[in-house]
Amino acid sequence: MMPVQAIRRLARLRAIHGVIGMLCLCLATAVTAQSSPSAAGSEFEDPFLQAVAVALSVYELDVVANLNDRDLVRQRIRRPRLGRFPDLPTGALPGSEEIRVWESEYDAAQIGGLVILSNPDVDDLSGLDDYVDAWFAAPAEARIFVSFYREDLVWAQKIEAVATAYDYHVKIFFGGNVLPAARLYTTAAQRLAIDSQAARRYRTDVTELTYLGKRVRRKTNSLFRANGDRALARNEPPVFLKETLGDEFNQSTIREIIVPGGVALGETATLPFAIAAMVYSAGSIHLVDDSGRNWQLPVVESKTLKALFDFSVRADSIHSDSIVDIDAEGRVRISSALRDTDAGYEIMHADTQPFEYVSNLSVSKSVMIDIGVDWFVAQANKSLEFETGYEIRFLSANNVRIAQTRVALAYEYESVSGATTYQESWGPYINRLSDSLDYSSLGNSMASVANYAGWIGLFRKLQEEDVPFMRGRYEFMKIDKAGRATPAHY
Repeated sequence: MMPVQAIRRLARLRAIHGVIGMLCLCLATAVTAQSSPSAAGSEFEDPFLQAVAVALSVYELDVVANLNDRDLVRQRIRRPRLGRFPDLPTGALPGSEEIRVWESEYDAAQIGGLVILSNPDVDDLSGLDDYVDAWFAAPAEARIFVSFYREDLVWAQKIEAVATAYDYHVKIFFGGNVLPAARLYTTAAQRLAIDSQAARRYRTDVTELTYLGKRVRRKTNSLFRANGDRALARNEPPVFLKETLGDEFNQSTIREIIVPGGVALGETATLPFAIAAMVYSAGSIHLVDDSGRNWQLPVVESKTLKALFDFSVRADSIHSDSIVDIDAEGRVRISSALRDTDAGYEIMHADTQPFEYVSNLSVSKSVMIDIGVDWFVAQANKSLEFETGYEIRFLSANNVRIAQTRVALAYEYESVSGATTYQESWGPYINRLSDSLDYSSLGNSMASVANYAGWIGLFRKLQEEDVPFMRGRYEFMKIDKAGRATPAHY
């Protein structure tokens, strides 16, 4: 192994021996400073890979910006490679199932993790607690996690030596307690891997290792089809954004035969101030504002929060607001994020209620949608609460099979009291509503859904604003959200 002093000397000589550096880069198929269409999938320089490329080439370890580059994957792998994946861009944090699989493989001593932190403001991070604190406080571009197969431990150690010599804070995890490694993996904004023949042969479900040896599709910078969202949505309710249903002033563009229904929640919440971080601790979520103040949120079961959080992530990935749809035969289709959860069961049950109150309309479908989610500071206890505006709509098709809202009933839900208030009605069938219609009970039958809409709107807002969720993320992602089973028919 090259001593650290020699590595430092090599770094100092890079400016003088530019020709040697370029030769090493060529031999190593090294990453260039600027990304290309087949490179790392980003438009900014990769300072880490650029910094270590030359020194790692001395160890006969290649450095590449895109491990799935078509031309690169066509070639026979002769030397191990360190690199990135276009389908794991900066900020693509692992989900619950990815974390579970990674932990399982680590516990079986099949994989390890190399953690690399760029934080020039901190000198000594030898203690694990100090390291984790600095990791949580660091920006996304500074948190690098390299997964590797057990037979590539020696290469991970070489990367550790080089990265340390270049003043990165590095820790290597292989064997031993999985918890510290899993916490760091859960919050890793940059997920790299060591590519080798042994790693490619290993059969695993660890995301980073399953991508090894795969080439991006033609005319794309991804392993997946351009319409890959359709595959994700195959077992979901019909993919649909609620805005396409139209409103009182805009016509629907959805054909009646594919009207998704039941419940569709897609609002992004408004907040009274900027949020600096989301934290999960002691079974609850709280928000931290720019001044460092902690804001308490309404009390909700952790497994319900997890289910709603997962739905907001899934909805964003497949571009759909649809949660549940029950057809004329009573067959239930529900978002996979909410299937077999208590929240999902409540929403499914609520979807059956509108026709219990409105039975005299010649319509074929009811759907509840949210129309506004506003979070505010509750003066009583200085916590954050919210109001949800929602509509219960009754639909049928026009003569060209386009879904039309025949009548809509608008309500408002307030989290402080849990009460719903009827607001107004609109639509061409408004005069056909029964004089004895129990507006209050109809609105209350959807109160739990309106409550969930407030949380989904909050999670959407935090995702859109890229609000950091570091502290407590591991514990939150490990929550078992299972609850009442979703029936195939209702």
